[in-house]
Amino acid sequence: MKIERARLRDTPALAWTAAQAFAADSSKSRIRRRARGLYLMHLYSLALLACGGRLWHWEKKALIAIEHKKPPILWRRLALAGVCAVASIALVAWISTADRAALQALLAVMTAGGGVGTVVLLLLLLAVIPALREMHPRRSVRNTAAIRHWRRVLPGREAYKVSYLALYPQTGEGLAFARAAIDRAVPAGAPLYAEARSVSHKTIYARRGLHQLATADGTPTLAMGTR
Repeated sequence: MKIERARLRDTPALAWTAAQAFAADSSKSRIRRRARGLYLMHLYSLALLACGGRLWHWEKKALIAIEHKKPPILWRRLALAGVCAVASIALVAWISTADRAALQALLAVMTAGGGVGTVVLLLLLLAVIPALREMHPRRSVRNTAAIRHWRRVLPGREAYKVSYLALYPQTGEGLAFARAAIDRAVPAGAPLYAEARSVSHKTIYARRGLHQLATADGTPTLAMGTR
């Protein structure tokens, strides 16, 4: 089984694999029809993962996202805020001293950008609508609380997050693929966690050595982590 890091050009095919797999998880009827409605949502999500080097696949029929999660670093946030502030001040200073021709050019660029932005927003809307139907807010809140509670005892609170496990056609090779991908991308012995979206995925993660996580008050969740 050859596990490869996904590139941006792989995401259209991988998005279709993910759309069909997610559709098949919820129901075995009208899979292709429901997959078409989910396609844009997965295309955007997987493109971001691929650009960040966090997406892996097996012959475009199976995919998984693996991300090294670290606590947020304060200086990075402050640096980003500083860059934005400097850029804003520079823009205001330029506008206050620019001549009429320069201001007209700026207005033309903003008008063209507004048209492009409108198209992008419409495409995003088409992706967000099906994504809202897939959301489970209460479950997500419980999972997040359980993972946060689990990470508090980790050295440096660092861990690897596994997500987006999808295989289609569903041939029963999900466990072998997940093991191979995790072994390829995660250092041996590193803490690992995931949020199972179904009983079958929970079983796959359990066979990889993850156990069910609970919130601080003991509420069980679909979040799973290594011991």
